[in-house]
Amino acid sequence: MKAKFISLLLMLSLLLTACGAGDNTTENSEKLTVVTSFYPIYLLTREVVEGAEGVELKNMAQPQTGCLHDYELTVSDMKLLEGADVLVINGGGMESFLEQAVERYPHLQVVDTSVGIALLEEEHHHHESETEEEHAGHDHDHEGNPHIWLSPARAAEQVEHISAALRELDGAEGKIFEKNAADFRREAEALLEQAAAIGIPEGEHTAVFHEGFAYFAELFRMENVFSVFADEYEMPSAKELTEAAEEAKGHGIRFFLTADDTGRIYGETLAAEVDEKIVLLDPLTTAEEEDLSYSERMQKNIEAVGKHWKEVVK
Repeated sequence: MKAKFISLLLMLSLLLTACGAGDNTTENSEKLTVVTSFYPIYLLTREVVEGAEGVELKNMAQPQTGCLHDYELTVSDMKLLEGADVLVINGGGMESFLEQAVERYPHLQVVDTSVGIALLEEEHHHHESETEEEHAGHDHDHEGNPHIWLSPARAAEQVEHISAALRELDGAEGKIFEKNAADFRREAEALLEQAAAIGIPEGEHTAVFHEGFAYFAELFRMENVFSVFADEYEMPSAKELTEAAEEAKGHGIRFFLTADDTGRIYGETLAAEVDEKIVLLDPLTTAEEEDLSYSERMQKNIEAVGKHWKEVVK
């Protein structure tokens, strides 16, 4: 009799433990799981969900991945998307893997932050030795320049899209999302004012060595004379660099906008042709040790341009 009583207590204990575990799982699942495609979108989405306890924010691509051109989903990416409620993407053709993800996870809601935003025209470059057919195979699957987060005004629109989508999914946190989006818009306006205050005259000539910096040229009302891009598929030919050097001299280019990547060496080489230095900028595509906000990192970029301008006009 005593043995039966002890067994009954053990069974009851196991049942209670199982119920407890089930309650915790339910509680966790009540959080809205938001996954961002890569780091710039993570930065913008983090601005929206700041202070929202009902949201769990995760970033998919590793923080050092950079842009997602030709990115392929990993097993860990698939697992992350399987448990996601929402995938927030940059759009504009940046996420070439999107069709595969949607096909595999039809329940997944996708928020395209580029909807309705005007993209700058994308510039394509290819080798002299490369045929048009080969070049077509290297083009990214979009017609515009998708690096819109590097435009503060467009980034504010992206944040508005994120806020609106999340308000529909989580009304309880809606006021937080709305307030955060309004705060971000004010920060974006402050960035525009900071850039304008530098006083670079409209039409100042520049050359860019990262696709995203065309938006920086626009921010400062510069005229982009030429672009030199280097990636895993192609490097600029000797003829292209010679022609670029002639253009740099002919147009008196004083701004060579480059990131700390493969394009930097070409920027430095061409800047030296006209006795100038590069302006080293942050494309915001990777995480940094300081974990700064979008606005803080963009402020540093604007300050870098301003510092160079002061040296130019001495």
